[in-house]
Amino acid sequence: MIPAPRLMILAVAGLLLAAMPVVYLPQLWVAVVVLWTVLAVGCLVDGLVLWHARPTLAVDAPAHVGVGADVTVPVTLETRARPALHAILRPEVAAPLHAPDDRKLRTRRGAVTVEAPLRAPRRGGGILRAVWSQLDGPLRLLRRIDRHAVDAPIAVVPNAERVRQLALAHFGHQPHGGVYVTKRRGDGGELDSLEGYEPGMDLRQVDWKSSARHQQLQVRRFRIEQNQRLILCTDTGRLMADPIGGTERLDHAIHAMLLLSRVALKNGDLVGVQAYGAKPQAWIPPGGGMRQLARVKHGLASLTARPEETNHVLGFHRLVGHLRRRSLVVVFTEFGDATTAELMVDYLGQLARRHLVVFVALDDPAIEAPLDALPREATDLAAATVAAGLRADRQRVLRRLSRMGVDVISGPPGPATLSLLERYVHIKRRGLIG
Repeated sequence: MIPAPRLMILAVAGLLLAAMPVVYLPQLWVAVVVLWTVLAVGCLVDGLVLWHARPTLAVDAPAHVGVGADVTVPVTLETRARPALHAILRPEVAAPLHAPDDRKLRTRRGAVTVEAPLRAPRRGGGILRAVWSQLDGPLRLLRRIDRHAVDAPIAVVPNAERVRQLALAHFGHQPHGGVYVTKRRGDGGELDSLEGYEPGMDLRQVDWKSSARHQQLQVRRFRIEQNQRLILCTDTGRLMADPIGGTERLDHAIHAMLLLSRVALKNGDLVGVQAYGAKPQAWIPPGGGMRQLARVKHGLASLTARPEETNHVLGFHRLVGHLRRRSLVVVFTEFGDATTAELMVDYLGQLARRHLVVFVALDDPAIEAPLDALPREATDLAAATVAAGLRADRQRVLRRLSRMGVDVISGPPGPATLSLLERYVHIKRRGLIG
């Protein structure tokens, strides 16, 4: 037990009062004795109550949380003290978890449950080491502080829930995120069936030979091809560690890849993953089914952005060695300027000759903000000038990629993910993978 701030203030006041009889009024000795007697009795009361309280804690910690999400952990505080006490709970966590606020509450005899907030700004293996409890006595003269060991591991894993909710809001509550995988007409798709012509149908799909045989107009219906290959390729270099909205750029890319993987696997396609930095980091061969989704989740969860320059030449060379047939390749990467992006652009152009390549560039709102704001100081004008130069270099590289046949998606993380899903749906409907 330790003295509370109220006791310290009263003790200082008592010392000042004790000095007054020596200088001014000797009769104040009685008041000094009474004050210190009251403080002693109050401390005794608080001490007995806090000693009898014997607080215990029970924590229901989750096994994993999503990166970038705020999570609440139920904490049950139980005391034996009859009077209500002021209490404060403070979680003790290990990185990458963060406990932003303490929880204040009033106890009663028995158990009280509160929600302790935790924040997970990046992926990794976090630990809820302990929860500290602070109890003030009924007179708030003494304070009891206890450390309750928990040692509960909490894994911070990729979090696709926020992006998935955006996708559901965009596509509507349709199965497979708005992708119908059977009996959908697609250019160059597999013939599914013939059906009678009805007004409004496309006359270009009329099968004239079958129409002559049946003496009725027959329209060809196509099924979108399945078992096509989708390769998700992500950069894990130092630029992918830059935060966007408090979450690493790599984590935003992982969220988009998880969502696209789920849609593609439910669509019957094969999904693979390639990750590279200074050297290739991970390769998950293309596969189908929900077991492949578990493998993709596990592989993406182990990726980390490393403080090293990305070797695009080695990464794309290794990727080409894995691809035996035409595939849809989705590339998540970042570049600092047009000069450093030269090799990346050249290899993406070569890759686009044999495969369908989608390049995803996530914009940072912090860079776009100075361009939209009205400059008020010289520093604001300088920031806007630098941001304009960065955006011009970026747009120059993206335009060059588009001219080389690469499908470019650029925007903030949320809208870019929705655009990527729309592009996948469009590609499947048109049968562009081949």
